[in-house]
Amino acid sequence: MTPFEESMRFETAPDGTRLRIGHWPSATGGHRRIVLCHGRTEFLEKYAETIGELTARGFDVWSMDWRGQGASGRALENPHKGHIDRFETYIEDLVWFFDTVIGPGDGETVLMAHSMGGHITLRAVLEGRVTPDRFVLSAPMIDLPLHGFRRCATAQLCRVMTAVGLGGGYVFGTGDYDPAGVKFDGNPLTGDRQRFEAIHAAMAANPVVAMGGPTFSWLNATFRSIPVLRNLSRGSPRTCPILLFTALDDTVVSVPAQTAMSAALPECSQVRIAGARHEILHETDGIRRQFWEAFDRFTTTG
Repeated sequence: MTPFEESMRFETAPDGTRLRIGHWPSATGGHRRIVLCHGRTEFLEKYAETIGELTARGFDVWSMDWRGQGASGRALENPHKGHIDRFETYIEDLVWFFDTVIGPGDGETVLMAHSMGGHITLRAVLEGRVTPDRFVLSAPMIDLPLHGFRRCATAQLCRVMTAVGLGGGYVFGTGDYDPAGVKFDGNPLTGDRQRFEAIHAAMAANPVVAMGGPTFSWLNATFRSIPVLRNLSRGSPRTCPILLFTALDDTVVSVPAQTAMSAALPECSQVRIAGARHEILHETDGIRRQFWEAFDRFTTTG
């Protein structure tokens, strides 16, 4: 077992679900801490490089595999299905993670989240459920890049399929994770081949963390949560300094929705990164350098 793996353990959420968590101490003995929240399909090992960069900056790092993915407990018999009943379940897990597992600290707490994790954590912050001192968002899933008739039809289909008890089925056009179908060329996540291949090598080394497409229930829960988040951004007084990174070549989540969210939040600054695909922290060195330069300025200013 590697030192990285030795820092992981399992805890049991209040409803009995086993969730895998990780805690990596600061390399410099600092008192600041980062709570790192992943996107859909992601897992702790995928962020080993980022976690090392954060501990080297003096942060204690805490992270967790969301229920239904990584090595945490999964809801359905087919573990490849990305499934949730409602986003409030994710938020309840996050609150439990903050309050029961991590607990109070002596120094500053920075919340850092990517994609789906950005949606969950932003809702939790605006609802006053968690209260970080600073908040970093990487390509947050404020909305999906679906519009017009296609959006209405997809949302209605997911609503109906969930209502009639078929919410556990894959959204059409998706299925189990298939390593034979993995191709770097044309992928929407990163332009860095080495990091792309490292992600899939990690899944090959530990197949339990592999995940396929979303279920109708997951997508229905997403469509239900999007307007909740939008309304919160218009009326919630609960906020903190926020740094929002937008990947301008992102086709996975909506870029305009991130810009609108940044404008709606009173203490939010947006960093727009040209040429970046969805997974900024797994992108090329030049793109990641832009992230870390802005991150360092944000986390070291008063």
